[in-house]
Amino acid sequence: MSSTTVETLSLRIKPEQNLVEQPRSRRTSEVAFQEPGIDFFRQEGINTQNAANGIATPKKVEDDNFQQVTRPQQEALLLHGPGQRYRLERAQDIPALKSDQEILIKVDAIGLNPVDWKGPDFNFGIPSLPWINGRDFSGTVVKGPESSRIKAGDKVFGPSTDYRDPRKAAYQEYVVTNHFNVAKVPKNLSVHIAASIGVAFVSAVLSLGICLGVNFNEAEKAPKGPHLLQILQEVDRGVIPQDIQAECFGGIPSAERPRVGDWFAIWGASSQTGSMALQLGKLAGLRVICVADVAKHGARLHRLGADILIDRFDTARAVEIIQSITGGALRFALDAVGKETAGHLQRCLKPQDGTPYAHLVGLTGLPKETASGIKHHQVPIKVFHSTAAIGEPVMIWLEQLLAANVLAPPDVDIAQGGLEGVNTALDQLREGNVSGKRIVVPLGTGSGPDQNDEADDRTDVTTKIGSIEYAKKLNSDPERIKFAYWVPNVSGGLVISKIPQKTQWDLDSNIGYARTAERVGFEYALSQIRFMAGYGADNQHESVSFSQALLHFTEELILIAALLPGPWNPAVAAKQIASIDNYSKGRIAVNIVSGWFKAEFTSIGQWWLDHAERYRRSREFIQCLKGIWTQDQFTFSGDFYQFHNYPLKPKPLALPGRPHPEIFQGGNSIDARENAATVSDYYFMNGNTLEGFQTQIADVKDRAKREGRLDQVKFALNGFVIARKTEAEAIRVLEEIQGKANKEAVEAFGDAVQNAGASTANKTGMWANSKFEDLVQYNDGFKTKLIGTPEQIADRILLLKSLGVSILLVAFLHYDDEIQQFGEQVLPLVRKLEAEGRGKDVEYETSLTGDVYREKKKETA
Repeated sequence: MSSTTVETLSLRIKPEQNLVEQPRSRRTSEVAFQEPGIDFFRQEGINTQNAANGIATPKKVEDDNFQQVTRPQQEALLLHGPGQRYRLERAQDIPALKSDQEILIKVDAIGLNPVDWKGPDFNFGIPSLPWINGRDFSGTVVKGPESSRIKAGDKVFGPSTDYRDPRKAAYQEYVVTNHFNVAKVPKNLSVHIAASIGVAFVSAVLSLGICLGVNFNEAEKAPKGPHLLQILQEVDRGVIPQDIQAECFGGIPSAERPRVGDWFAIWGASSQTGSMALQLGKLAGLRVICVADVAKHGARLHRLGADILIDRFDTARAVEIIQSITGGALRFALDAVGKETAGHLQRCLKPQDGTPYAHLVGLTGLPKETASGIKHHQVPIKVFHSTAAIGEPVMIWLEQLLAANVLAPPDVDIAQGGLEGVNTALDQLREGNVSGKRIVVPLGTGSGPDQNDEADDRTDVTTKIGSIEYAKKLNSDPERIKFAYWVPNVSGGLVISKIPQKTQWDLDSNIGYARTAERVGFEYALSQIRFMAGYGADNQHESVSFSQALLHFTEELILIAALLPGPWNPAVAAKQIASIDNYSKGRIAVNIVSGWFKAEFTSIGQWWLDHAERYRRSREFIQCLKGIWTQDQFTFSGDFYQFHNYPLKPKPLALPGRPHPEIFQGGNSIDARENAATVSDYYFMNGNTLEGFQTQIADVKDRAKREGRLDQVKFALNGFVIARKTEAEAIRVLEEIQGKANKEAVEAFGDAVQNAGASTANKTGMWANSKFEDLVQYNDGFKTKLIGTPEQIADRILLLKSLGVSILLVAFLHYDDEIQQFGEQVLPLVRKLEAEGRGKDVEYETSLTGDVYREKKKETA
């Protein structure tokens, strides 16, 4: 990629300002910015009468005078002829609004499409010269109608489907579009990723929703979407362009539309539109067959939900396989490649169940001859920008799908150089160097991943934030500290407080949290184990099954499932976890919880043991897990468990550096430390003082050394994160959490944990020294002091790393927002400082921030 840096304009347009047209004499490329009037709208088949269903009467926006300048206003890429490269022009006026339906957007990023190079190379889609292209963008709204749900300052993204209007093309610094043709960028998505989505999603949703008649309002396990054909029945036909009316109003009768369980084949499923169509088909309950380069793209298509994968290279064989799988009864297909492959799909189709037609959608071409019983469909793309009643619900649904993390956006590559770098990036597409990804080109200096428009240049990898590739690059240092988060699979959030918490405990929300977490750099997630309410957590999902569900919807995240010896037998647990380990390709671990809540045991008929005996049982439990997982025939004779030549098959995966699923275990007591030293892989600690951490880690290491396991036990630490712009603001949040504590629940929790640390002989166990305000976060998370600015928190994390902490387990007040925030503001900063050598020298790190953790000496009278 070119490393050319585009010269940034000094002009900065504020949302509250208005635009004024410059005199014609100032324009150097007037044709490129020819302003369409009434005749244009009529030629495009757009009703020029004011109608709620379509574009309102185009009219001059009288208050369009927000910035008077004496110099050219923007840069744009112009095409001056077929076969030529785009030329950067620095003397272009900002396009003017021509309708009260339109908005003006400052472009942050451009998504490149194959048509952007194919059009110039093969001379199509170029109404006049010079011309501006570009179909996908994201940016910041500068100006729009007050009545719209889209407001000035909103981060938005969308496609330019109205390609005959150069004002709406993306290859310029400012773009005009209809307010109903953009979606707001969700908080869990970067503007760069957003710029890759528009055209692919809109093409897919119109293909399924109009051409095939899929009712997205019946989508399962996802936000309900629009029933597009039903909406069209209520729209004035005059609003719809003449050349697409047949498709919109007579394309597919009700009786012929897909039903749940029907087969749907996609040729070219690895394309961006094909991948979107796959996901939408699955949301509609269809069984989807994907034809693609399986070696390159099979894994991703499988993750997106493909039921059948067929390699594209032997086309005759592919047709045979489709016919065999569907029993010669395929009725619905979409081609994303071209006429030839559309012909292959046509051979697979056959009407069934008394229906006269099977249906084939062609995105880029259809066979010259229509076979008997086959109906061809072309995507009526104009309906998206000509009809608000279609465009707006489509984009609102897109927002909802992305916010809920049930629609996976494309993987992206970031190209450098701004507008000037577009030609080089298009060469990558032209030469076939990019497959299964979308190239995105950021513009200007304010297009970073931060949703608050505060560019974060702390590390070079932030340009790709929000993808698995980004996370892998971020976590490439083998000596890094790793990050985990508490899974909120119990109700009530992660603090025992009446403060409002934007944290949900249902599966769909947790799928969203997990997908966000693994894309911003989290490597582990710990699900909680509860059999009954203990401190306001009135509802509790079971840990192992919940972990397995999250594994199904993630790609890299490792789930730590909590197990409670007593209710669990190690034989059952070992088999469960081994199976899940195979399903997830090694992404399951366990946390052995010895237990502290007496009623949780007695209420289900389990013996309540004293503290030392509970930990002794846990030690045997771990010994049994490890033996069952690693020995062909496992025999064990203990006080709590006995096995006789037990042969578990299949075993969990044996991965490099991981002979079995990792075993975590916590507790502050001497019994807990002894278990960590003798049998566990990771020792979980609660919050503590600097001296407390040093004593605890040193003690476990000494015990491990005596067992010959000094290098085999690592340390993980619990903490609660409150990251705000100022330390004072973060402390105010902490004070509000503690001030609004659920007093009865906290006190009940405090009474219950007397069975933990306070019951040990030397009073060293969990919560032994915890005060009321500490117990509001039920694992002493406030004591870990991750409360302040992102910079302060990063410094403290590096001190903890220098002490020996390998994994930091964090929780948040507002999971809806703060997993993403932590991944954008804190985690990359930690990685940057690690790359500079931080986190290794205890003395140095202690000199920087150790005072925050030191024990406070009691004043004497």
